[in-house]
Amino acid sequence: MAGVHEPRDASDPFNFMNVNNQTGFDIYVVTLSVEGRDYEVQLDTGSSDLWLDTTGVQLTTFQDTGVNQIVPYGGGGVAQGPIEIGNVTLGPYTVTQALISAPGTNATSDGDKGLLGVGPPGTSQISIALNATTFQGKTVMENIFAANPSLPPYFTVDLSRSATMGSSNGGTFTIGETRSDLSAISNAPKLPIVDLTRWITLLDGIVVSGQTFAPPITNYNVPGQLPTQLVTLLDTGGPFAIVPKMYLDAIYGNVPGGQFVEALGQYVIPCDTVIDVSFVFGGVAYPIHPLDSVVGMIDPQLGIYCVSGFIFLDLGTSNAADTLLGVTFLRNVYALFDFGNLVSGTDAPFIQLLATTDTSTAAAEFQSLSAQRNASLMALLGHPSSSPTPAASGGSGAGAKSGASRNVGLSIVLSTVAGIALGIALALR
Repeated sequence: MAGVHEPRDASDPFNFMNVNNQTGFDIYVVTLSVEGRDYEVQLDTGSSDLWLDTTGVQLTTFQDTGVNQIVPYGGGGVAQGPIEIGNVTLGPYTVTQALISAPGTNATSDGDKGLLGVGPPGTSQISIALNATTFQGKTVMENIFAANPSLPPYFTVDLSRSATMGSSNGGTFTIGETRSDLSAISNAPKLPIVDLTRWITLLDGIVVSGQTFAPPITNYNVPGQLPTQLVTLLDTGGPFAIVPKMYLDAIYGNVPGGQFVEALGQYVIPCDTVIDVSFVFGGVAYPIHPLDSVVGMIDPQLGIYCVSGFIFLDLGTSNAADTLLGVTFLRNVYALFDFGNLVSGTDAPFIQLLATTDTSTAAAEFQSLSAQRNASLMALLGHPSSSPTPAASGGSGAGAKSGASRNVGLSIVLSTVAGIALGIALALR
């Protein structure tokens, strides 16, 4: 949020946090400073540009390039305005930066005031727009590494999981260094980037309750890709994870009381369902916490209900990936994104992942954490009780609802499709 600049916490110079809105979607933000004002901006690995909602603000020290740029989003959101250049401070780093000044944008979602893209520079719309001018259109990350040549060209993210609504500790965001307690990530397999414009790598398959499922047929044929691998984008800006229908059915198809809602691309499932699923990259399985595979939602009439944290959406070939793994996956790993020769040196760019979820521990703590989530969601509805609504309960031995009551519930759930779809669309840039 824009506001008077205050000193940073030395232990967290980027003020990395998550913000959870009333639809239950987490976004992850960092704080950057422009002309003494702080802006909370969404940290997005799926794009590369910086734009700010400058409503009521004049950037008096910035130079207007005379070039306007528009960044459209799939749900109708738009960030547009002049490209301006001036000093931007992110943590300990201050760089001369091109950004889009977008007053009145409808592309923010949780009180955030913009978006910082930390994807590879090849997808930068600002860079493309300024290419025919004398202005420099490099991304924030390019400029930071150029100004600090001894800094290793990578960043890391460790996303938190919010058990309550509102702001909370957002985990970790670092540039050029790893968390000391997660330094084992340096020994993780280096996953190659197969599309140099995005953080896209190769998924080997999934494991559901001990059973391995190889991927369906891929839409792509990229260098180094095996026929059994899917081209996969890792995106901190995506609230869910988009997977092939075969995977979705393998994960949720046998859940008692579960039902696939085609218009939603998700399963509606009992909230007490414990899902055991892992995603496999580089031969290593990364378990998903049941809180991320079963997502709590609220509706004024239905109360609490739950949907699958993974969804099916036909990506076709327009998004350069078979699969998009958003925060429901990324909350379960510590991720390192190395730009390599995209910004400096000769090494190829890569991703490393370190599992942060233990399957046994996650299953044991799920019911307690799920109850905390229910209490928070009920509070948003103005109900003090943390007890689940009828639509939230169910599962094996939990009293599955009759067909009639389920249909009523589904009709209300379908009324929320537009809101959920908007959140998903923000990831499909």
